[in-house]
Amino acid sequence: MTQYPKFPDLLPAAELSLCLSRAFLAPQTGVTLAEVQGPLLDDLRSLVESLPSLETERLDGLSKALVALTDTQQLILGYSRLFLTPPAPAPLNLGAYLDGGLMARSVPSMEALYRRHGLERDRAFRDLPDHLSLHLQWLAWVYSEAMEAREAEKDTTPALTDAAIMLHDFTLPALAGVRRKVTQAAKDETTLPWRLLVELIHEQLTHDLARLEAALPSLAPQAIRPPDRPNAGAMATFETSEAPRERLTCHSCGESFESDPVLAEIRQRLTAAGVSADHLAVCRCCRDDSSAMRPPGAGMKAWQ
Repeated sequence: MTQYPKFPDLLPAAELSLCLSRAFLAPQTGVTLAEVQGPLLDDLRSLVESLPSLETERLDGLSKALVALTDTQQLILGYSRLFLTPPAPAPLNLGAYLDGGLMARSVPSMEALYRRHGLERDRAFRDLPDHLSLHLQWLAWVYSEAMEAREAEKDTTPALTDAAIMLHDFTLPALAGVRRKVTQAAKDETTLPWRLLVELIHEQLTHDLARLEAALPSLAPQAIRPPDRPNAGAMATFETSEAPRERLTCHSCGESFESDPVLAEIRQRLTAAGVSADHLAVCRCCRDDSSAMRPPGAGMKAWQ
């Protein structure tokens, strides 16, 4: 009988990621102060018992910071001061912290992980694909995908592994940079709620990664951490990988294709860790045609 990894309960983490993905796109999604003070805080309080980052004291501090704002204009002003208005001290494009610039070498690797799980950037999305909000949406989807696999008594390793790779190699190293920048930025009442939310999501994603590594102990030193870059903040350069290319048969359409550098690198990591990489044999055409993301927690107040 196949032994699957110990599975952490990821639904609360998926709901939090989905909830905050909308908050961190406040100017685009039209989030209002009333929504953040009401439905968003209600959603966060409903997750307190499940998530260690959502301490009652922390949420009371966030509530107090939001009450200090007089209207939605102040909420968006604080967002703009931190994340948008040039020279913004803490832009939410994560590649800037990994590569030192926009649309650099980390972005294709992020997009490869997006596509692997059927997520493409919506044409209406008016930002770059390395935006924190997209990472949070992707994590919510992949956590949900893993939950579905568990319920169907299927292997959860593919989803858990990709989530761990994204968190370890991309999201958390970059988010640590965002956290550092917002901490150093000018402190005023309009930016305080956003500084608190950055602290919250950084702590929660750090906890998520620890749980994933515990569920996949064989992957922690090999498949997750790049062997030639032992620094925990390093970025895996999948697109320049020298892993051997393979001739594979696509699981979806049955056509033969050659693995690209990103696919070759990830397959090599999994094989080295003793984990099957057969689930990754999907050609580019089928990855591009895969279904749109079905977000978990769609009934949460902040999404109504």
